[in-house]
Amino acid sequence: MGVGAYRHLIGGPQEVANPHGLRQLSSPPVSAREFATWLLTEYNEPNKPLGSLALLLSEAVPGPFRDPRTGREHSVEEATIDNIDAAVREWKARADLRDDDRIVFYFCGHGVSLGNDMSLLASDVFADQESPLNGALNFTELWRGLIRCRAAEQVFFVDACRAGPDRLIRQAGGGFAGRVPIAGQERPAGFAPREYAVYYATLDGEGSHARTGQVSLFTDALLRSLAGSGSENTDDDVWRVSTPALQLAIGRFMKEPQFAGEFAGVQVPVSPESFDFGLHELTGDPVVPVYIGCSPREDNEFAEFICRGERMPELRRALADIDASDPTAEWPLDLPLGEYAVEARFDGRPPRGSRLGVRPPLRRIGLKP
Repeated sequence: MGVGAYRHLIGGPQEVANPHGLRQLSSPPVSAREFATWLLTEYNEPNKPLGSLALLLSEAVPGPFRDPRTGREHSVEEATIDNIDAAVREWKARADLRDDDRIVFYFCGHGVSLGNDMSLLASDVFADQESPLNGALNFTELWRGLIRCRAAEQVFFVDACRAGPDRLIRQAGGGFAGRVPIAGQERPAGFAPREYAVYYATLDGEGSHARTGQVSLFTDALLRSLAGSGSENTDDDVWRVSTPALQLAIGRFMKEPQFAGEFAGVQVPVSPESFDFGLHELTGDPVVPVYIGCSPREDNEFAEFICRGERMPELRRALADIDASDPTAEWPLDLPLGEYAVEARFDGRPPRGSRLGVRPPLRRIGLKP
């Protein structure tokens, strides 16, 4: 689900008088489309292949979703609360057939929380001004209720703020935080024990961030981690992404100034409850974030960087490519597993060089005189 266009929030076609400062978003539909594309083209788990995918979007300019495997275009329903409710129920029904199935939940959009209560806002939130959260999904109760789903492995990605107008939940009273399509507290007898992993984009009480019209920071970090930085090598030389390794990799990305910019170390993704199980198997070598710079850091402003690898063309960061707003920043790259030669060249000073072995989760090098 990617919910960016909200009918009744600020800037929407039916804006209400007091939507608590909530505005339109551009990143969630882009982020949800990218995650759906990853599931269709990259997700690989031999014992748990992709069985189905359901997509709901709310975007300023609605459009079809093109299946990257077939080129076929599919119409996408709007992420209203009724459509979300129906989609969740159908999703659970599909996952109630086998214990060894896995379900994956992804949401990007506005979220509000109060204590343990988390509401994910549908596109028609505030349609009922007397009870706005009638247009929200109660994620906390959904996560709890899915204990009744037979699929034993359950993964949840919540790319939403966990701050904002918590008074929406307070005003609702009685702990009401939105619609609950599936409720429950106990796993039915005979079901395999549930193992789950819940990933939040940020700490409780904090905001989640994105760049206008681009994939959100959390989803970008998630996809990059799945590409390799969240993978581990096993005895059979297969690189696998496990649930704890994925959390560590996402967290590392969110601390990097070259990735997260001003939000580095500010937006802290968390996984407060998570079992340890494999999530994704890479079909090739992992792609790893690499940060190349000089020691001392101040020399980055005067260096042309060069990177050479056996299986790739030479890469360069020329002096003209230096970011004037942060001239001492490192040179960020995404490189496949392997051995590389890196070099820094200067006008009027000797060059500096080194060998660099690239492996997950990330590599950083400071070239010294």
